[in-house]
Amino acid sequence: MPRTPPPPPRRPMVFAEIVGTLSFLQPQADDDIFDRLHYYYTTTFLLLTAVLISLKMFGGRPIECWLPAEYKSSWEDYTEMYCWARNTYVTAFEDDNLPEVVNREYTMVSYYQWVPFFLVYVAFSFYAPCLLWRLFYDKSGIRLKDIMAFANDKANVVPAQRQANIRGLSAHLSSVFKHRFRIGEKHPYHHKVFKIFNVRYYESYLTYLYLGIKGMFLMNVLMQMYFMSRFLELDSHRYYGYGILYDLIMGRGWKESSNFPVVTYCDMQIRILGHVQRHTVQCVLVINIFTEKIFFILWLWYTLLSFISFGSILSWIFGSIPFNQRRQFVARRLELADVNFEKSRYKHELDEFVRDYIKIDGIFVLKMITIHSGILMCTDIVDQMWDQYLEESGNQVIREIIDEKSFGDDYDRSASAGGLSIDPGIRRKTSVLVPLMSREDLNVDQSPTTPTPQFLRPPSSRMTANV
Repeated sequence: MPRTPPPPPRRPMVFAEIVGTLSFLQPQADDDIFDRLHYYYTTTFLLLTAVLISLKMFGGRPIECWLPAEYKSSWEDYTEMYCWARNTYVTAFEDDNLPEVVNREYTMVSYYQWVPFFLVYVAFSFYAPCLLWRLFYDKSGIRLKDIMAFANDKANVVPAQRQANIRGLSAHLSSVFKHRFRIGEKHPYHHKVFKIFNVRYYESYLTYLYLGIKGMFLMNVLMQMYFMSRFLELDSHRYYGYGILYDLIMGRGWKESSNFPVVTYCDMQIRILGHVQRHTVQCVLVINIFTEKIFFILWLWYTLLSFISFGSILSWIFGSIPFNQRRQFVARRLELADVNFEKSRYKHELDEFVRDYIKIDGIFVLKMITIHSGILMCTDIVDQMWDQYLEESGNQVIREIIDEKSFGDDYDRSASAGGLSIDPGIRRKTSVLVPLMSREDLNVDQSPTTPTPQFLRPPSSRMTANV
């Protein structure tokens, strides 16, 4: 029987496969853009750079040495391999004499073989705070990823589905925040003996955990700037980056800087017929021409990232911890949800709503919803939680609001939500913001005798013409 020809050899796609393995770095809806600059963008750049340097180092010629013409080509390959493994040393190009043998260990250049491994280690250091954040916040009972999944549901363009998600999120968040205890309050602890484990149910656990993770990101950047200088074997009183800028200011060319020497020397001992011959060869570190650019870019990025991270920490501290800022955040959402809302009129209720109902972690979650789902979704959720709070508290504010609002004769009052809504999908309040909705849902069941709800805008003439 005829033999089946073997399949054609598969061409290696090393780079594409490596990029595919970085899918675990995909950002999730549980942080902000400043965190992603650390664990996503910086880590991805470091890993890809490590791969490129490794391909050049192990698949190309990272070093090239000059040998006399009488040497054979095999000697050249051996010399380059020997010098790459044994390290080289550097001296000033204008010096006529090489340094003494006993002093050459102080001018050795030995870090370049370890550059890919160092970059992988640094990449893990940038990703480690993100792992800790997701490990610890998931134990708090507040599942940010699931909350954001509901808030970012594509079906929210359908009014009925949007209202259902808002009501579900409001009820869930209200129940979660209600069970966050405060210092000095009696709380049915989940652990009677190991009470330290109950700290995850503290009212500001998530907020302080997130600030701690941001502090770890900042400390990691500062430490990596120091470790970079130590890895490159610089003087303990000099830091990489500043040294290069100093060299450039002093008029020394880029390649003349001793931070990343290109021209180096290597000592060899060759035994021929019982005699030992000592040779000094001049080599060019090709790998350094590419590596020095990478490290200088990293230093510039670390410097910028440290300032950005510091500003982000201050923004979250002063926007989430002070009570006045949290109160202003909620009041602004309620004003967007209802143009007739006056926070001065409901001062006591608003203070109690922010302090005892939403609490500090509630503000943190609402800020995350604003970041990932937009201010409109956050506004609707805060407004729904505000209505639930008024209903549960049995406050007279509900009756006052209803008495001040006059509804048309064609509207039927509903007893749901404490009388704060009229029929599913029809709202009493006039919102400053209007949600994005499906055109088909705007036209369904809209008879001439049925009034248009205030939170729905009828389709424009252009949209109607295209139907």
